[in-house]
Formats: sequence, structure tokens, C-alpha cells
Amino acid sequence: MADDKIEKLDYYALKTLESLPQWQYPGLEIAKTSRNVFVGSGDADNTGRIFAQNFGGHGFSVVDYKSFFENNPETDLNVYIVNASGAKDGIKMAEWLTNKGWHPKLVTSNPEPPAGKFLRPEDIFVFPALKEPPTYNVSTYAAMLYGVLKENIGGVREQIENLKIPNLRKYKFIFFLAADKYEIVARMAKRKVAETLAGVGADGGGFSNAAHGMLLQPNKDRLVFCLNAKYDGDSDSYELNMDSHLGLLLSLHYIIGKNQTDKDSQNILKNYFENAKKQGWEFNKVW
Repeated sequence: MADDKIEKLDYYALKTLESLPQWQYPGLEIAKTSRNVFVGSGDADNTGRIFAQNFGGHGFSVVDYKSFFENNPETDLNVYIVNASGAKDGIKMAEWLTNKGWHPKLVTSNPEPPAGKFLRPEDIFVFPALKEPPTYNVSTYAAMLYGVLKENIGGVREQIENLKIPNLRKYKFIFFLAADKYEIVARMAKRKVAETLAGVGADGGGFSNAAHGMLLQPNKDRLVFCLNAKYDGDSDSYELNMDSHLGLLLSLHYIIGKNQTDKDSQNILKNYFENAKKQGWEFNKVW
């Protein structure tokens, strides 16, 4: 395994862009209503929150979804589990929600999701995806966003390929500062740095939240990465402007990938499977 060549995030960003218009998508129609509830873990949680932002309702993570349902008297909610592997946390979410009397729909990339044993077949929606190394999840959530939101991605590839790539490894810490509309993308970007780049710390948030002291301390070792936002404080900054959740997300995967080393990739493979064993995760496919 140590000698295997592993493609980096930038490769999957471009391959995903190429594939999105060619794929076939399941007929998942999400109604615009405050009764939608999306649950997920990791970037599935963030993808669900983007759906809630566009279709109404609420997004919850594996950490807090139980408290919402246990304290909510409503019984006619539209519940969606967003989970690329259809396994791991998705299994326990599907089991718990079904046992509590809900009929959640599963939004997944796995045609044989282990979580499916707790769900009705008609409630499983399988989106296309590339086979990627663990933790990458470039195509999985991109396909869900593209297939459901139907954003126009024309011109995104050209913009990505003309980006000036910042040297993220020049800094000890990166803060993704986003226009409030794109705060969720900032969260996804800081998570991807944590997963992918050894030795680089990251955080992120929307401009209105960040204005409450998060960037007031000077820091010569920090890069403020601005997503449709401006920063004039005491740190280096880099601006990325694109009015598209999907365009921003794929651009950030591309930039992070251009800073990824072979050692980073090997770290992911080695540590992911050790962690999966500790967590007791069940899956029959690795995404």
C-alpha cells in the first residue's frame, strides 16, 4: 500500500466536474417546506444543511439529531439521512429513526447501503459517484448537490484551471472567511484541510459570526481565505469569488489537492482503516 500511487483531491475535483453532466440521477424531489429535517455526519451533515438552506427546514449532525426528535411533538416531518457510504453513522441513524416511528429517506452513493436494512426500498436514493480514497468525498456530495440543486456549473472548470494556487503550507493556520450565504462551504473547507494536510490547522465561518472577535488577534502564520468576502486585518489573505456552492466547493478541493503530498495521502489510508476498526464501522464499500 505504501508504494501505491494515490490521486489527490485536485484530480477528483476535475474528474467530478467532467462527470456531473453525464451521470444519471435518482428522482429525489425535495419539497420546499419548514418540515424538512436533514441529518448526517461529517460533510454529509454540511450537505444536509445546504439542502435545508435551499428547501427549508433544519439540518442536524449525528451529535444532536436525537435531542431534536425527542423534543419535537411534530409527527409529519420529512426526514432525510444524508450518508455517502450508507453505512457507519448512517446505520445507527436509520435504525434509531425507524424504531422511533419515522420513515427516513436515505440519500447515499452506495447501491447496497448497509443502512438500507432499516428502510423501505422506495426511500433509498442512490447518487452516482467516482470511487475515491477514504475521506475524500469529492464526487459523492458534489453529485448530491448537483443532482438536487441543479446549479449551473458552466465555466467552473475554466475558472478552476486559471486559479492562482496559494501555498497553504506556508502557514500554520488557515481561516476560511465566507459571505454568510456560504458559511457552510467554509466549514466544509476547514474540515477538508484537517482531513488532508498534515500539520496545518484550520477553522472557518460566515462573516457575521467571524466579526465577533475571531480574527482580531494578529497572526503572521495565518492565511485568511476569503470566499466571496473581504478581509483587511493583520494576516495574509486570498480571495475566491464564485456565486455557487458547488463551484466554490470544487475549487477548494482543487486548491487543497494542489497542496497535498504523497505522504498526506498515505497518512489517510493508514489512519482511516485503523480508526474505522476502533469505531466499529460497518461498510461494504469505501468512498
